[in-house]
Amino acid sequence: MLIKSHRLCSIAIVEAGLIVTNVYLKSPVSDVLLLLATGVGAGLPDIDHYNSTVSRKSPINFSLFLRHRGITHTLLGWLIFTGVLYFLMNLVLPIQLRPFKFDPWNSVWLGLIMGYFLHLLEDSFSTQGVNWLMPFHKANTRGRFFRYKVGGSFEKMLAFIAFVLILAMTAYALGNILVLNI
Repeated sequence: MLIKSHRLCSIAIVEAGLIVTNVYLKSPVSDVLLLLATGVGAGLPDIDHYNSTVSRKSPINFSLFLRHRGITHTLLGWLIFTGVLYFLMNLVLPIQLRPFKFDPWNSVWLGLIMGYFLHLLEDSFSTQGVNWLMPFHKANTRGRFFRYKVGGSFEKMLAFIAFVLILAMTAYALGNILVLNI
């Protein structure tokens, strides 16, 4: 998927999760930060691609020593990212993980790691697939029921559906906030 599609699909999935679990209105600031961080996290695995938005904005060109869909597109890469991010963010302010209890700092961490993971999940359905268990296993995982071509019409349709869903869910949430404040 292209970065825009990753961001839209990941944000739509997380926003749907917030609404379904009925956590959406508990802390609107944390919810917005969670969704924004999800959008940022959804782009991070492509830091290994020379022409990606994340790679171009990074002070270090990671594509010089990382191959695309290599370690950054694996479960091990996600676990390393999650652990390093948790450690670094805890140096600034402790992250306290409590179920359905969001504060802004926790929301940023959770959004970044969920966005990263959703990126991997979404890429699993592309024609190139993702090697989840690299370096321990060499086979790529591809979608069994459907596959999409990166930048193709199916991906564009998914991104459009995700965009419409985001608008609908945001309108639903704003409507609930207005009703609760009246």
